[in-house]
Amino acid sequence: MKYTGEETKYDKSSKVVIRMILLFLTPVFIYSLCLIPPVAIIIMFLYYVQTLWQIIVFLPFVLMISFLVLLISCVFITAGAIRGFRLLYRDGAYGKSMRDKVSFRFSLYYALYRPTVKLIHVFFLSPLYATYLRFVGAKIGKNVFFGGRNNIADPCAVEIGDNTLIGGGASILSHLGEDKLIIKTVKIGNNCLVGGESLTMPGVIMEDYAVLGGKSLATKYMVLKSKTHYGGVPAQELKKEKKENHK
Repeated sequence: MKYTGEETKYDKSSKVVIRMILLFLTPVFIYSLCLIPPVAIIIMFLYYVQTLWQIIVFLPFVLMISFLVLLISCVFITAGAIRGFRLLYRDGAYGKSMRDKVSFRFSLYYALYRPTVKLIHVFFLSPLYATYLRFVGAKIGKNVFFGGRNNIADPCAVEIGDNTLIGGGASILSHLGEDKLIIKTVKIGNNCLVGGESLTMPGVIMEDYAVLGGKSLATKYMVLKSKTHYGGVPAQELKKEKKENHK
């Protein structure tokens, strides 16, 4: 579709200005809180250490512990902020300017969520990643495995059933920036397989036991039927080859 744009001039209303300021200051404040525990650990270490050799020997371990503390702090504090500020958004079509309440919540949600995900991917653990996604609004069933380097752009608009595998590098996108900001939940059923480095667009529904091949593109609002394999760009149903009887 041809994009014509929603806004032709910058909006300088007081509401928009305040929201732009909050969009900058809120993440700065929240991540400053996240830094307090690891910084305190490093300061205490430097305060009690007496000799240079102790610093050389123990500092790497202290830095690693501080990083893990930072990661845990970010997981709980950012998730708490997202929940506390009620930033979760739902399906619909919204304006793309800061005048729109949902657009502002969408932007602030992303500013709080994305840096923590980057930290998780430094030492990726699927259970930790799945737990954080649940904290920030995703509906994820039991025994769901993520292969790493995943991009779940809109956790609060994603549903994943039990015993499903999300391959490494797979991306799931639940929003589109067309003439409006479009939010449409992606629903993945039980016992599904989403191939590595595939892209799933907004509104896609994968029924139970559906398979999306690696590096495939499931276009928006597509329905992947149960017990069926899909692959390609765009994804299409893969037909099984007929076996020929050789005499």
